[in-house]
Amino acid sequence: MSAHWPGQATFTRFQTSISYTSAFTTYFIAGNIAWWIAIYYTIGFLIGSQLALCVAQKISTRQLKFILHSVTIALLIQLVIRIAFP
Repeated sequence: MSAHWPGQATFTRFQTSISYTSAFTTYFIAGNIAWWIAIYYTIGFLIGSQLALCVAQKISTRQLKFILHSVTIALLIQLVIRIAFP
């Protein structure tokens, strides 16, 4: 069962905003910003985060766990392949 409390989506959005703002600040201070790439990532982030919030409200905890486990396994397989076959 997933427990939802009022304002959860807003809080999640806030956490995400803090995360990308912190990352941007760190890279900006270090001078590591490729602006033409950052624009595309920002657009993708905004669209993706809104889509994820809509989908998250409609999917069960069981389905979410399955998706997260599948993605984790796929990433581990990709990592092993990249290390084994450089």
